[in-house]
Amino acid sequence: MKIAIIGTGNVAKSLGQALSKANNEIVYGSRKPEEAKQKMPGANVQSIEEAARNSELIILAVPYEAAKEAVKEMKKAEEGKILVDVSNPLDKNWRWAKGFNESAAEEIAKHAKGAKVVKAFNTVFAENMKTGMLGQDRIATFLAGDDEQAKSTVMNLAKAIGMDPVDVGSLEKARYIEPAGLLMIELGYGKKMGTAIGLKLLRGQQPQQPSQQQQAH
Repeated sequence: MKIAIIGTGNVAKSLGQALSKANNEIVYGSRKPEEAKQKMPGANVQSIEEAARNSELIILAVPYEAAKEAVKEMKKAEEGKILVDVSNPLDKNWRWAKGFNESAAEEIAKHAKGAKVVKAFNTVFAENMKTGMLGQDRIATFLAGDDEQAKSTVMNLAKAIGMDPVDVGSLEKARYIEPAGLLMIELGYGKKMGTAIGLKLLRGQQPQQPSQQQQAH
C-alpha cells in the first residue's frame, strides 16, 4: 500500500520503518517538509496535504494537541480513506486531557469527516513498533473503528509488522483503549520500567458448552 504518515517524530519514523519492511510505500507529511528532509535523509517527505492526497491510507502520528490542525492541513484529502489515529489525549504536562464521554479518536473523526477513522497503535512504545515484538512475544495493539473493512485492513498491517491486533469494537470503544496508552506511559516513565514493555492478550481455551442432549439430562 501507499501509506502517508503524518508526522516525523519517533512514532512516525518507527511505524514508517516497520511498514516499509512489510513492502509498503511510505511518504511522510510535514508542516515543514524541507526542514524534515534534512533530518530524515532518504525519506520521501511532502507537505501534509500532498502526502494525504497521494496515499491510500493515512496514519496520523502527531501529538494529540496537533491532531486537529494536521487534519485541517489535509484539506479534505482524507475523505474516503482510512485514517489511523495513533494519539494519546495528553496535555503538555503529560496529563489526561479528555473526559471519558469522548475519545480523541472520536474527536478527530468529527474534524476528518468522510474518513474511515481507526484507533490503533497508541499503547505501543515507538521503539517497539519497529518489530511489533518483545523477545518472542507479539505485542497486542487494540483497534476500534466503525468501518469493518477499514479495521480489517489496519489489522493486517499490524500483523505484517509483527503485532497481535485485537478488535475492541466501534470507534466509541477507543474510550477504553486510550487510557491504556496513559497506563503504559506511566509504567514506562513514571514507574521507570522503561520502554521495553508491552501489553499482551492471553487467550485460554474456552470451556465447551453442553449440547442440548446433555442439557436435557
